[in-house]
Amino acid sequence: MNKKTVRNILIGVAVALVILLIIVFSILLRKDANGLNAFDRNKVVASAAGESITMREYAMAMSNSLSYYTYYGMEYTDEELKTLQENVASQLLLHKVMLKKVDELGLSLTPEELAQCKKTAEDQLTQLEESIGSQMATSGNYSNASVQSQINDYFTNRLGMTKAQYKSFIEMQEKAEIAEDKLTAYYESETQNYTDADLLAYYDKFVTENYADNYEPGTYSMQMYMYMIGYNQVPFLYVPENYIYVDVLSYTAGSEEDAKAFEQRFKDGEDFDTLAAADGVTTAHDKLKAPYAIGEADWGYVLGSADVYTLAQSLEVGQTDSTVIQNTTTATDDTATESSNYTVYIVKRVDGAFCENGAASGIVDIDYYDGVRDQVKSSYESTRFSDLAESWLTDKQLSDAIYSFAG
Repeated sequence: MNKKTVRNILIGVAVALVILLIIVFSILLRKDANGLNAFDRNKVVASAAGESITMREYAMAMSNSLSYYTYYGMEYTDEELKTLQENVASQLLLHKVMLKKVDELGLSLTPEELAQCKKTAEDQLTQLEESIGSQMATSGNYSNASVQSQINDYFTNRLGMTKAQYKSFIEMQEKAEIAEDKLTAYYESETQNYTDADLLAYYDKFVTENYADNYEPGTYSMQMYMYMIGYNQVPFLYVPENYIYVDVLSYTAGSEEDAKAFEQRFKDGEDFDTLAAADGVTTAHDKLKAPYAIGEADWGYVLGSADVYTLAQSLEVGQTDSTVIQNTTTATDDTATESSNYTVYIVKRVDGAFCENGAASGIVDIDYYDGVRDQVKSSYESTRFSDLAESWLTDKQLSDAIYSFAG
């Protein structure tokens, strides 16, 4: 082989290598839908306790979080976005730290748990692929080759990761959930090691910050109404100043005559408790203990009528009185007619004092409503575990790169 031939071969190889490098770098520099190339996605953007997360992992988690805002048509401020970015990065770090913690404590995931995490990740991948295929079938642009091409494009350009990386990410999230349950159970005795004074201090601080501060007139009654119908899980735990306390029973009749007849029983001397036990009488809702507090802005929810509220205000503590209110329903179509019934309200003004230290206003005593203490304990213990978990991230470092990602 002469020198010229060798030179031509070397030149050909060099050209081929240059072309290959150009292709490789064009792939590496190609940006996905989030504006990230391969170098960007592999950068470490946060670290703590010897663990780290890459932009690839962070971008996936942020995209998932932002999708909730998009789905529900919610907007967010720049400050809210910054908080979300920091929370997402911190949560990913915590997941990895918790996985390390369970191993250190001898609580490693069992083979069965690991298998379930792997299966969940595979199932999610399959569902995603089937969803893409279904969308293409609906549009009429369907073939096995086109579906696979679309799937590959979705992972490469939309998610910025391979299928294997996607499964690994989902699997890690599943493992972290199990690890959190194991750690919560392990530290249960530690998080429950507190005094009643600690619990009450937490309760007072929580109610002050979330109920009393910046209280708006009418909030008490609105929130108590939501509690009565089962929408709120806990009652409103703060009573504003200058509220009065009442116990109320009501009886609804189809005619004014029947309503007046029931009211006459009260006027003839039947006491409140006897009438409360009568058929068809409604007293406080099952969840709402009597007496309960009312204020000027609240009559529409608690007592149902301004006339009933006015009656309650006119009473002295210990007095009871009654009124009959006509309830009218107006038809909204041409076939129905206007209808009405009548409700008798018997209102008893009482000396209510179910706030802390026997006060008539302020923070409601933690033991007044059934179940409140247990819910406060659960919240407090969860907060204590969250504080413990947060302490594992004391050396947390977040790069500015996390703030550049906004979906």
